[in-house]
Amino acid sequence: MPIPFGNMKKSIAIIENNIISTLTVRSKLSKVLMEEGHNVTILTTGTEQQLQLAKEQGFTVININTSSQNPADVLLYMKNLHQSLKKIQADVCLTFTIRPAIWGNLITRILGIPTVTNITGVGPLFESDRLVYRFARMLYKFSLKKTSKIFFQNKDDMSLFIKNKFIANNQFSLIPGSGIDHEHFKPIDNTTDDTKIVFLFIGRLLKDKGVIEFVESARKLKNEFNHIEFKIIGPLWLQNLKDNTITQHQLDSWINDGIINYVGEVSDVRNYIASSDCLVLPSYREGTSNVLLEASSMERPCITCDTTGCREIVENGKTGFLCNVADIDDLTTKLRKFILLPKETRIQMGKNARQKVVKEYDKKIVIDAYLQAIEKYGK
Repeated sequence: MPIPFGNMKKSIAIIENNIISTLTVRSKLSKVLMEEGHNVTILTTGTEQQLQLAKEQGFTVININTSSQNPADVLLYMKNLHQSLKKIQADVCLTFTIRPAIWGNLITRILGIPTVTNITGVGPLFESDRLVYRFARMLYKFSLKKTSKIFFQNKDDMSLFIKNKFIANNQFSLIPGSGIDHEHFKPIDNTTDDTKIVFLFIGRLLKDKGVIEFVESARKLKNEFNHIEFKIIGPLWLQNLKDNTITQHQLDSWINDGIINYVGEVSDVRNYIASSDCLVLPSYREGTSNVLLEASSMERPCITCDTTGCREIVENGKTGFLCNVADIDDLTTKLRKFILLPKETRIQMGKNARQKVVKEYDKKIVIDAYLQAIEKYGK
């Protein structure tokens, strides 16, 4: 059971990069807060259809649009944030992902609103010397200084923030990612076709998610095996830097060449996971990968990179396989190894995967951590 609040109900603002996160990985947390009687408002953006779906599910949503590298867009985004937070008279604010954690925390600092921030991943933040990332590091360091509570999803990210003196000693703690609702993501009767093996990629179509490695490995293996299929679920994502995005032309060429079956955006991925044999995420780095948790919870083995936010979830040889980052040949080797496994071994890998995430990544752990933080720091 959730930790009960006191009699004082709060106005809670949740700043998200996109409403998709509210509808998926943060849905349970948001609904628990509403069930506790709090006024929860999501400040975010998305398509008209996505925003309408969120409202139909009971969420109060304010579309504040999104920021880019354009200073005019950033100023408008911050203005929208400022106006919205004042309008709803937020007692506490929750921020997720890099843009809300920078611009959102700057505005809440100005308004004096206690803020709980989740570092969902850092990407190339500390590795890149590009001007945009140098600027982001400077802003992060300033914006987090007055943040009430900071949650990290893995030890590597936490160590980087400590090393770079972005955070104070009593400010932060570690949680198991966004956690997994293992009753929602439970095994479904196996609907896979025994005559073929289906590899599934779920994620935004970004280069650092490893989508190119996934496609090029598929291209190689389709010349060796005629009983394999490669599916991709996820949107083209143009909010990131151009050198990290996949273009419509690239996607069309993969489809036209018959390399992948592109499903597009899906609000509920469970049936797709159930009808696949293996989830593949060759990401360069994650906070804690939600899709790996979801697939594992549904008893699907996973193949992912030996990197932060992924290797903690997948045990090499027991619940799936780990490959080198940005290494098409190594990913191809691990996919081939999976193809050649007996079906019984693949099934046992999936069972091992669910046992691990149910034990270590229960969403209740995450929700309880948030309830405690809101109780402690909220006005």
